[in-house]
Amino acid sequence: MIVQPTASGDRRRQRLRRLRLARLLALGCVAVLALPLLFRVLPETGDSTESTAVSALLWLLDLAAHWQWLFAILLVVLCAVIGLAAHRDRRWWALIPLAALPLWTASPVLPDASDKATPELTVVVANVHAGNRDPRPLLDWLATAPADVVVLLELSPAYADALARAAPDYPHRELLPDDSPFGIGLLSRRPLAGFETHASADDIPFLLAMLDTPQGQTRLIAVHPMPPLQPHWRHERDLLLEVAARDSRELPTLVVGDLNATPWSTALLSPRTRDLRRSTGFAPTWRPFGGRVFGLPIDHVLASPHWQRVHAERGPDIGSDHLPIRVALRGSQ
Repeated sequence: MIVQPTASGDRRRQRLRRLRLARLLALGCVAVLALPLLFRVLPETGDSTESTAVSALLWLLDLAAHWQWLFAILLVVLCAVIGLAAHRDRRWWALIPLAALPLWTASPVLPDASDKATPELTVVVANVHAGNRDPRPLLDWLATAPADVVVLLELSPAYADALARAAPDYPHRELLPDDSPFGIGLLSRRPLAGFETHASADDIPFLLAMLDTPQGQTRLIAVHPMPPLQPHWRHERDLLLEVAARDSRELPTLVVGDLNATPWSTALLSPRTRDLRRSTGFAPTWRPFGGRVFGLPIDHVLASPHWQRVHAERGPDIGSDHLPIRVALRGSQ
């Protein structure tokens, strides 16, 4: 006798397939949330090029790790649905606390300043967007929240010309505008010495200057590497930050810019950059769809152990797809 499948049987099988898929997706979310732990123990590759297979794999893992909060939210939703749907099998709910992993797996932050009497150094990083021609929103914000030094990314010739006429409060400046997204510049209230222009392996400029600060002469490096849209560009971004981190234990150093790297990226978790710590938090600074919630925290002020953090904040909309960041630092004792 042949038993014909019933409609209820078909629905049950479809339900079981959906549950299996949800379980696999939940386990995939856990794996992505654990990626920063893997990045911390990866062997150092040195300056030599990685093999094609290793580079491609690290590139894919790095891209996935950027979106930690998205996978954390998805894990909570999937585990809640599984627990309710699978005959109230609440064992999956035990995975929900893992959604907090991004708080603990991110790159290390600067310690908070304990000595409130020492002078502050205030740093702003602003990706102004290559198509933006009006510096007035940025300057209006700086008038209410002044900074000692401002690092500008995606600085176009038109923006630089308008800025030169409207920023008298920053007498020390080095501007390298370009029609590409890789124009870069510095505005400073403090003297700049030993200014140098360098280029990455991809011929993308970055700036190095010695800045007169309350901590003494401080090396300031302003960078904007290529977005890691290919394995090569991820590798070059990581190498650029490794170069910037050299000697940062001995020499007070600030690395400032749109790093195209989140706190869970291979770039910030590399053993070779461990002496540079974030003064910035988890709030998105790049906003591909506008708003202040959805996006990625890729604009950073990294500092050597000579510094402590007083506070960090995001600025207002300045006509860019990035929000500026303002950080106040004090020298460590």
